[in-house]
Amino acid sequence: MGANATPVVTEAPNHILLTGQEYPPMASSRLPFGGWLTRVVTEAFKTAGVDAKVEFVPNNRAILGAMSGPYDGSFGWTHTMERDRKLLYSSMPIYTMRMVFFHRRGESYPWKTLEDVRDYRLGFTLGNYYSDELAALQAAKKLRIDETSNDLSNLRKLLVGRIDLFPMGEEEGRFMLKTNFSPEEQARITSQTTILRVVPLYLVIRRSHPHAQELVEKFDRGYKQLADSGQLAKLIEESRKAVFNTHP
Repeated sequence: MGANATPVVTEAPNHILLTGQEYPPMASSRLPFGGWLTRVVTEAFKTAGVDAKVEFVPNNRAILGAMSGPYDGSFGWTHTMERDRKLLYSSMPIYTMRMVFFHRRGESYPWKTLEDVRDYRLGFTLGNYYSDELAALQAAKKLRIDETSNDLSNLRKLLVGRIDLFPMGEEEGRFMLKTNFSPEEQARITSQTTILRVVPLYLVIRRSHPHAQELVEKFDRGYKQLADSGQLAKLIEESRKAVFNTHP
């Protein structure tokens, strides 16, 4: 570049490609609007003048693709040290999930601290982050973990006795059981009343994106505008009704 050349300044794009994970009822390619959380995210961007497209992929690919490309970002993720290095987060959570352990009905797996579950067989889904304590125990090889690529496979493994406990969002787990298993199979699975973790979930944009900060700020503005106008609550209610009417 010559000494007098003017740097090229590009404007933030008016379109974005996000990954979505199969986590019904909040997100799924098989649900109206892609699930109610998918609709909230795309509508918040739309309000800010950005056309957000969502490609649903397996969980691990969803987060890795958002962190390193080829995607611009994703949604429905919590903070971890590794993710924080590669992602920018929305200023506010877009959903707060109650995570519990699912297990077979009639069996008991008591625990007071998470180290107490070390003798049980746990199912984990690749790409998901359950808690700092579980991550530390896993890194120290103190847990018996069977990993697979998706939550549905873990629920199936739980049903046939290959694992004892599977951590998942309470509402999401119950919805997945309802829509993928027979009434007899559903009756064989239940969840603990003890909350494993209350998980705030965010929109995330890849830090290496040339307009990452602008895109996060646009999303924040759109989300706030929807919330302040009352449209956010209406969108969630309308979308949830559509989802649950599809799977009564």
